[in-house]
Amino acid sequence: MLRIYGAPHSRAFRVIWLANELGIPYEHIPVTFDPPNAQCKESWYIALNPNGRVPSIDDDGFVMWESAAINLYLAEKYKNSLYPSTPQGRGRVLQWTFFVANDIEPAMITLFRNRVYFPPEQRSASLADEAERTLRTKLAILEQQLVKTAFFGGEQWDMADFMVACVLYVLTRLKLDLTAYPKLDVWLASSVSRPAAQAARKLREN
Repeated sequence: MLRIYGAPHSRAFRVIWLANELGIPYEHIPVTFDPPNAQCKESWYIALNPNGRVPSIDDDGFVMWESAAINLYLAEKYKNSLYPSTPQGRGRVLQWTFFVANDIEPAMITLFRNRVYFPPEQRSASLADEAERTLRTKLAILEQQLVKTAFFGGEQWDMADFMVACVLYVLTRLKLDLTAYPKLDVWLASSVSRPAAQAARKLREN
């Protein structure tokens, strides 16, 4: 049995979404990460993940942490139609995985924290504005790709698309205006409307 540790409104959401996509039976174990009573800092959890962060998994005794690595592992082990059959397709998955992790997520998280997450008195408008400018240059790259191909995976929605969508999901909470990126806007709305994503979202809202 796959066990997924983490609060469903954390990055554990990404792992839960993929488990739903792949049809993997799993047990979800909520682990809080917000201070002052963050369960991810307790000794039993540190034994799973020495970083004291969520998510982590235990897949029949094989323990992993870092959400992107977890999802790439699950996709390879529990192969289905989302997993590319060619080296080129798998290379594309890695390309977009690293791009969203390195170039998009840092700016997006800074923007989210300073526009939504932090209390108003802790927010920095200048940091938020700078992060938005950076983010928009990177979203333009995603838009350019979707002008060329219908999906990041090429002709069909696959793991490349999942790895982008599970990060960009935060944009739906930011309510960022995406009219400058019409292809990306439609693609993201379609991606987060997938039944597997909606099932994971219900856990977030409970």
